[in-house]
Amino acid sequence: MPATEFAASPASATIAAFRAAADRGDADAVAALLAPGVVFHSPLTDRVRFEGGEEVAALHRDIFAVLDELRTSDPLPRGDTFAAPFTARVRGVEMKAVILVRLDARGQIEDLEVYGRPLPALATLFTALPPRVSARRRGRLRGALVAILSRPLALALHAADRLAPRFL
Repeated sequence: MPATEFAASPASATIAAFRAAADRGDADAVAALLAPGVVFHSPLTDRVRFEGGEEVAALHRDIFAVLDELRTSDPLPRGDTFAAPFTARVRGVEMKAVILVRLDARGQIEDLEVYGRPLPALATLFTALPPRVSARRRGRLRGALVAILSRPLALALHAADRLAPRFL
């Protein structure tokens, strides 16, 4: 779809509202755009999916709590799916990512999938987001356990990021 067609499409209003909500960190505004059966695929593992409007809205509250300086860029449309690039900081580490947003026939968001880089930023995200989500869904003790289990991976990936370029 050419950019001029996208700008005039009904989907453009949904994507513009989603971008504005993300830039503001407004999970309630995101919730208003979600289809009841929405699915959010974890960027950290294929083993976890968040399903339903309430759960995906709650997840966005957690996401917005751990990401700083979140800024979206112009989306790239293809049919009912939009690739929306964004940058953010997680615990001071810059992350670059793309979220694939698929809309249903009513123009509501029915599927979200995130891809990000660099690896140290994802590792930092892995130490920040899952413990928070786990604590919300399963209790503080499980959240603390997830935090303990995720730290060694993040430390290893940050060390590799600093050392590996010296050998390339």
